[in-house]
Amino acid sequence: MLHLVFLLILLYVVYVFITAFVLFYIPVQKRCKEHCMYKASSISGDDQGTNQVMLLENGFESGQIRIQMIREAKSMIRLSYYSIQKGRTAEWVLGALIEAADRGVKVQILLDGICHSLRGPLKHLRYAVSNHPNMAIRFYEPFRLFKPWTWHNRLHDKLILADGRVAVMGGRNIGDKYFADQPPKDFTYDRDVLLYNEKKGKVLDEMEQYFVYLWNHDFTKRSKDVYSKSKAKKGKKLRNQLLRSYQDAIRTKEPFVTPSFDWTRDATSVKQVSFFTNPVERFNKRPLVLKKLNDVAHRAKRSVLIQTPYVIPTRPMKDGMTPLSHEVQTTIVTNSLIATPNPLAFAGYLSTKKELMKTGVHLYEYEGPYSIHAKSMVIDDYLSIIGTYNLDARSSFLNTESILVIDSAPFAFTLTQAIERKIAYSYLVAKDQTELEDGAYGQKKKPLMKRLLLRGLSAITILWRRLI
Repeated sequence: MLHLVFLLILLYVVYVFITAFVLFYIPVQKRCKEHCMYKASSISGDDQGTNQVMLLENGFESGQIRIQMIREAKSMIRLSYYSIQKGRTAEWVLGALIEAADRGVKVQILLDGICHSLRGPLKHLRYAVSNHPNMAIRFYEPFRLFKPWTWHNRLHDKLILADGRVAVMGGRNIGDKYFADQPPKDFTYDRDVLLYNEKKGKVLDEMEQYFVYLWNHDFTKRSKDVYSKSKAKKGKKLRNQLLRSYQDAIRTKEPFVTPSFDWTRDATSVKQVSFFTNPVERFNKRPLVLKKLNDVAHRAKRSVLIQTPYVIPTRPMKDGMTPLSHEVQTTIVTNSLIATPNPLAFAGYLSTKKELMKTGVHLYEYEGPYSIHAKSMVIDDYLSIIGTYNLDARSSFLNTESILVIDSAPFAFTLTQAIERKIAYSYLVAKDQTELEDGAYGQKKKPLMKRLLLRGLSAITILWRRLI
């Protein structure tokens, strides 16, 4: 009997290895048989000059903006997120959504099916939401034991839409890690952008279409409307707790839930905004967001400024990109060994760092406090990109990703200033990979064990890349 169990486990491990790893290295030519939301390289459109945008650099204010969007919504709220994490701010956002649903607003919540983080106090959220007449929750690619090839197919979008007139998207998930006014240990500096159009407009309509496409896709699991009595009871209890927590915060005038923004006045009018996404596919996606960023970067005449938490330009990524002109100065700021919250990703970065330096890029490594999670680009002081795309293979070939391309010199100036504030707490890496002090923050002492561990992981990563 034990031999049979061992054989079955071994066969399953082999099955997982083949279907979750080997299959991803088989080159397959794909054609876009379905609507994949990719737009042509032009950034012209039929709503030029009617869109307004506002940079959301402060995490606390970015959370407040979401609360205000929910409070002012009259008909429909749609959210698509990689995860809803722990903390009072997450509970208050959910409480605000429940309050909106109670007054008749339709609420749709789409989460990644594996990385949704609905554990602990929020583990019964699906029961709380799905039994409300005005609320629904669905999960994109939930865990399937016998379909390992779906494990990599993650929903990485971070998007909230209200009434088709206002949207917020960028790098932030929902939780104290992103919104808290008193940052927890795992706090990260991130960035979002608000898009507003009084007349709705083409771009906001495209964002709505993208959400609906994902919501109704075969990859998305529809939650049951009715659960067992015990689960329904747990759901109702959680729903009441979240609503009560939000209402108590309103009563005590917590700043997070009592915002007063006027984006019709404070947002910046722009020439043009365009929305781009990766296709919704399994296995290796066609890297359409990467191609769009490559196209946009090649418009540069003088400079390209990039902020990204991870820089792992793998061989397949580089095969699809053409180098920029030597006359264009490229600057990248990313996490340092001290700041990185993701040792595996940083090990991959170390394995490609030497090649990256040979390109002549000005590479800055952010030292803290906390870490950076924003994904942004500025081209020639007039074109800005903000979204969910990390400069790595997962964002290029595996995840759903979305970006906004914004044509506005004033907005680009504001975004450049925000990135430069992070550069002030970074150091410049020289071509020989030594570290040159070039920021107000100065260099911190690197922890020995962490450095040795990452060097070891980096060596393994280099070997793996050469083998494949």
